[in-house]
Amino acid sequence: MKQVDLKYCTKCGAPLTEIIVEGKPLKYCENCQTTYYDNPLPSVAVVASNGKGQIVLVKRKAEPGKGCWALPGGFIDDGESAIQASLRELEEETGLKGIVNNFIKIFNHESELYGHVIIITYEVGIIGGELKAGDDAECAKFFNVEEIPTLAFPFQQEAVEQVFGLNGSDLYEGV
Repeated sequence: MKQVDLKYCTKCGAPLTEIIVEGKPLKYCENCQTTYYDNPLPSVAVVASNGKGQIVLVKRKAEPGKGCWALPGGFIDDGESAIQASLRELEEETGLKGIVNNFIKIFNHESELYGHVIIITYEVGIIGGELKAGDDAECAKFFNVEEIPTLAFPFQQEAVEQVFGLNGSDLYEGV
């Protein structure tokens, strides 16, 4: 939830006030002395390939990007590393098990729904499982890299291009 939407403390339920810290307005609970910093949300996305020049994509069931194709990914859970989150999200969304081969890049994304999101991306090799859509995906499918559809988020296109050494015109030539 974006900080501007907070009206009550999530710890004690008291009404929040606003304070200025380092020139930035922040929500503050006078009752339990909690300051609410407006930090970005950490998330992950994976470029998961089967070693045959194909990657797995999911068709998103919910916003943001509902009905669009996307890389498997999602938010990092409390106490979970980015690598653990990547492999969990891959399995939850596609039924496939993987192993992280390489770090790709950290992307910044501004979401209307979630605010500032940081996306840590990894290249993942598929090592098992059975392809099936998870509960937050309409479907999951393998695509030849040269034939992938337009992806829900621009940073995902860049991640695929980096893994396969393509530029945007090569990747979307047939689309």
